[in-house]
Amino acid sequence: MEKTKLYAVTRNPEFFDYQCYDIRDDDGNEVIIDGGRDFSDVDNKGYLKAIKQLIKEYGSYIFETYYHNSIMAFLRDMLPKKENGKRLSPLEAKWLKTILYYGDEEDVICSCLEIITGKIYRCKGLRGYCQGDYVDAYYPVEDGITQYLDYVEAWFFGTGTEVVIHDEDGEPTKAEDVSGFTFYTASWKTEDIKAEVKEQCGYKRDDDNIEVILWLYDKTRTIKIDEYKLAD
Repeated sequence: MEKTKLYAVTRNPEFFDYQCYDIRDDDGNEVIIDGGRDFSDVDNKGYLKAIKQLIKEYGSYIFETYYHNSIMAFLRDMLPKKENGKRLSPLEAKWLKTILYYGDEEDVICSCLEIITGKIYRCKGLRGYCQGDYVDAYYPVEDGITQYLDYVEAWFFGTGTEVVIHDEDGEPTKAEDVSGFTFYTASWKTEDIKAEVKEQCGYKRDDDNIEVILWLYDKTRTIKIDEYKLAD
């Protein structure tokens, strides 16, 4: 049985319209971005700003105890209110005091977020196209969050791939002949891109009866002519 062939090409990332998804406009977003060189913080509820202020003020608290009657009062004053409406407990205050004294900034931020939200937070580095575009993302540990972070990295920081699938008459013999509809993917591995091409065309990702002919953007010559290579 002859396989059904699908033709696709990845495009020059220079023309990729990234930030087509803006995490700042997502009301349900629980990921907090500690901004880098070219990206400002994504801190919809203001937690990151408040926690960083807590870290900054903690050192001065040790020498200026007359501002508060106790470490508990200080922490309750500086830490944002907990989402469940309950006050900071003595055990949480003791834990946080230890983290503030011994932990690094990442530890403190994750611990504070856990106290505020009741969810365990972790930190993951995200990158953009430019070497200097590195940021820290703080995210709640739950099913599917890693895929969500991949999506954020691809569509907000511009590391995704634009793929065109041929849906015109005739079979393309080179990348420039591919003409059709576009989709964006967070994948960068060839096999994953091919699997998504199948999925976009209504087939199962692991359907062995479907063959994907994929041209990959290779480089652009100095006279602005894009070059492609046929994927294995």
